[in-house]
Amino acid sequence: GKTEKKFVNSKVMTRQTYTLEGIEGSIKADGGNIVFTEEEGIDYAPTTVQLPGGERVPFLFTVKELVAKGNGGSFKPGFQMGGDFSVPSYRTGLFLDPKGRGGVTGYDMAVALPGLQSGEEGDAELFKE
Repeated sequence: GKTEKKFVNSKVMTRQTYTLEGIEGSIKADGGNIVFTEEEGIDYAPTTVQLPGGERVPFLFTVKELVAKGNGGSFKPGFQMGGDFSVPSYRTGLFLDPKGRGGVTGYDMAVALPGLQSGEEGDAELFKE
């Protein structure tokens, strides 16, 4: 079917982990317009958003590999920029689900007790009354 793009009201559920910082790149003039090319920095932040109806979905806030072209050759009121960027997989090791679990955070289980590797060691301690 046809893919439709539209804005959807949503609520950010991830706690203050969606800030992009230290974005660096080059600015040049191209055909009388300003062009910014993103080169490095913390250029993406995985987040979780809640859609109308309560469903929580992953969302990647990013400007990775952004090439933004301006509508003029100088920064002045009314100047606008826009362009294409890359959206990497949101399932990076730093992705946190709504409960704060992530691959590199050291907290990746949805249970209250730590899982056992052998299935035997520590059973007596876990199941004593």
